Amino acid sequence: MLVLKDVIKISKIKGGTVEFLYPLVLPFFVGGLIMLVNKDSLEREEINSRVHKVRAVIQDYNGNIYVTNMDDSYNLPGGRVENKEDLKKALKRELKEELGINVTYGEMEYVGNIIFWHKGFPGEKGVVNRENNVDLFVIDVPKEVNMEKVKLTNYEKHYHFHLMECSLKQIDALLKEKNDNEYKNFIDVELDALIQEYKKYRKEDKYVG
Repeated sequence: MLVLKDVIKISKIKGGTVEFLYPLVLPFFVGGLIMLVNKDSLEREEINSRVHKVRAVIQDYNGNIYVTNMDDSYNLPGGRVENKEDLKKALKRELKEELGINVTYGEMEYVGNIIFWHKGFPGEKGVVNRENNVDLFVIDVPKEVNMEKVKLTNYEKHYHFHLMECSLKQIDALLKEKNDNEYKNFIDVELDALIQEYKKYRKEDKYVG
């Protein structure tokens, strides 16, 4: 699980990029959460690979959350944002490919931006210091997967992509699971942080309502 020293919340944005000001946790309330998760204490200049992704918390009609499974490495549905692609457009495309569902922009609620710095990440062309920049959304209505319309990439097929429906307690158990997947330790950090922020968002949303 994440601990306080691993997390820096960002207090300022400059020129469209994140400017890191203080090595402590600070609240940020403009346009959602912005947070850096840096468990390996990397410096910005040490990052040599960057990927931008969108992910979403989506529930089925039983209240379970859809979780992607790629050779026993778990995450929320979503994927890469293409060059200059609108975030909601990217999420709509990814959810149609992975879950076979159509999601309207009005059903997408933005939670925030969480940036992960990973030391020694197993990239496609070798080990890198990776920045995974993730924009998190919640889909505010339950959805049923349409497997006939799912269109997986060759990469997803190679890693035996499939979907699971999990309670929050079951997701906690997945995070504690140990296996030989070289990606799991890195992706566990991301799933843990995303679910924690979803829990906070859900409590705040109920309070406002």
